[in-house]
Amino acid sequence: MIRLRRSRSKIDIHANFHGDTKRAFEKELLINQRRIRRGEIQKHTFNSNRWNPARKQLLTETGGKCAYCEALISVVAFGDVEHYRPKSIYWWLAYCYDNYLASCQICNQKFKRDAFPVQNRKMRAPIIRCNTTDAFIASKMGMIAPDPLNQSEVNDLIRQHKQERPFLLNPYFDDPAEYFAWRADDVLKEVEVTPNSENFQVEVIVNTENPEVGPIATASIEYYGLNRKELKDHRYTFYSYYSGYRQILESDRIPSETRTDLINTIERMKAPGAPFAGMIRYFDAPFS
Repeated sequence: MIRLRRSRSKIDIHANFHGDTKRAFEKELLINQRRIRRGEIQKHTFNSNRWNPARKQLLTETGGKCAYCEALISVVAFGDVEHYRPKSIYWWLAYCYDNYLASCQICNQKFKRDAFPVQNRKMRAPIIRCNTTDAFIASKMGMIAPDPLNQSEVNDLIRQHKQERPFLLNPYFDDPAEYFAWRADDVLKEVEVTPNSENFQVEVIVNTENPEVGPIATASIEYYGLNRKELKDHRYTFYSYYSGYRQILESDRIPSETRTDLINTIERMKAPGAPFAGMIRYFDAPFS
């Protein structure tokens, strides 16, 4: 997992997520919440066609990778538009652009699903009662989720994110490099992700500068399935390439052209769109 940057260009953000369309979607959510309060319906039903247009840009921002595990997905699958805060819990964020990430189906559907543990009080939902008026709903439509083109509203969501302090990392809001380390096992031929601590003990908080590192990293590893066998094996393949390049670079006898090529290759492995760039950046940090 690496830090991601979200484009705020109107060209990149589909019309579903701002302006009149956003207000219409939010009005529907508020009305349905009132219907739930009145006992007219049991729960919200959501329309995936409304968030599917975000997929292309989300994959562009991850380089075609899963935002959680960093495995390439765009070559072999469509990928999910993942609701970071589950829509089953945070119904008012179902059509919120800043709640979306590109995810592989395994991280999203098999592991994370609707789980969302938080350290502090859960973000408050809009207050809608059975007697809430149409006028009140009209006054709130367009305001229950941030407009992605309005930086002030986005900053308010980030503030709420920090107040709530989820145990699951969001690479758009958090810097995973502060939380994760990697451990290569040349016998098992796998690379395991661990909390960023000197002794790699998953269950113990050892980072005294930021005591949240241990539990947040541990929860993210568990709920995203970041140490599933297939991932550990796949990461080792890329690690072995990297390790081999580094070993060659230690020689004083290689031609300068070869040295330059190898350095450039490692830089490409650390690039945002490269698979498991976070892992390669970690192992390469002492040489940077």
